[in-house]
Amino acid sequence: MIQAIPALNPVATSQSTVNNNQVQLGDVFSTQTLNVVDVSDSTTATTSASGNTVSSSVVSGSLNVQSSQTMSGSANASTTVNVTTNAGAQTTLNTSALGNGSDVGSFEGGPVTGAVSQTTGPGITLAGGNFNAYGAQTGAATLNVQAIANSHGVTVSDTSANTTATQTSTGQTEADGAAVLGYTAGTVAGAATGISNNLTGAGSGNASQTLTATQSMTGDYTQATQSLGVGNGQAVQSTATATANNIYVTNENGPAAVTDSQTNTGQVIALSTGSASEFGAAQSGSEAIGNSVLVGNAGPSTDLDNTQTNSGGVTSNASFTGNTGFDASTTATAMGNAVTGFSCSDCGGTVNIQNSQTSGAGVQATSTLDITGANRSVSGSAVAVGNNATFYVSKPSH
Repeated sequence: MIQAIPALNPVATSQSTVNNNQVQLGDVFSTQTLNVVDVSDSTTATTSASGNTVSSSVVSGSLNVQSSQTMSGSANASTTVNVTTNAGAQTTLNTSALGNGSDVGSFEGGPVTGAVSQTTGPGITLAGGNFNAYGAQTGAATLNVQAIANSHGVTVSDTSANTTATQTSTGQTEADGAAVLGYTAGTVAGAATGISNNLTGAGSGNASQTLTATQSMTGDYTQATQSLGVGNGQAVQSTATATANNIYVTNENGPAAVTDSQTNTGQVIALSTGSASEFGAAQSGSEAIGNSVLVGNAGPSTDLDNTQTNSGGVTSNASFTGNTGFDASTTATAMGNAVTGFSCSDCGGTVNIQNSQTSGAGVQATSTLDITGANRSVSGSAVAVGNNATFYVSKPSH
């Protein structure tokens, strides 16, 4: 008699679960001051303040995340660097303020599912950076300030994500950068970024994403200001970017589907000011957007159901003042609502779009160039749009 072989028991797929509840009622402050005279190598300052943060990821099995974050107080990060003679070959300042931050990911593991809720206000999310080097020098400088009230990220590789995010900001969001410098033979770049609600999704390999998002900004304003003054600089770059609600999703191969609703009632302000007595290349750029969505898929299909309502005023102002130099440019962009969706034509790609945009407030872009001496070229651009939508199927390189 042939003995029967017992049936194999099915192997259960493991699942990780995260249930997170975070509440921060008071203010969170982080302050740093550096006073330097003559540095031979480099000057670096990193300052951050966060209300609530959580990170969840797997490399095997699936992941389900249920998360709630509430930040009622203010998150305030401040960096000040004072230089007497020389800050060194490289100067790097990074200042960041965050109300609520979370991210989920599966890296060649199982699917990611779950729901995330983030709420900030009535406190302010404020990041300030000051670089005081009047009469001093540095080889090159990178000066960044960033303020984000709510931020959530989804990252998957060779698996799927099916998640929901609800982000609400009732406070103010402000990033302020200011710098003065005597001389640099390299590049001095100052960038200020202010975002009230931020959602990102990234899929690599054979990944697919299904994301549902609701973002609401009802605070007074979302603001980014950058001021950069240089005596003599090879490259001078000042940038300010302010966005009330932002969604940015990219995918490589599988389908990407996003359903979103964005509402903004606050002011959105981006101000970039640059100046240099002598310069090689000088740029000042500002971008202010009430609601912004980008869903880009290098794979075959993009499904997007987009609803955007902006009733807050949007102001973008970029200016540069210089004496003598080579090339100078200013660019100011202001939009009430902006959406972009695309997929890959090499994969037989398609886009399926439902789009509704309502902008009920003023949108203003101002670009100003003031050159008092001789230079090679000047270029100015000012673009103001109430509602902007772009959808296309194209090759990845286009």
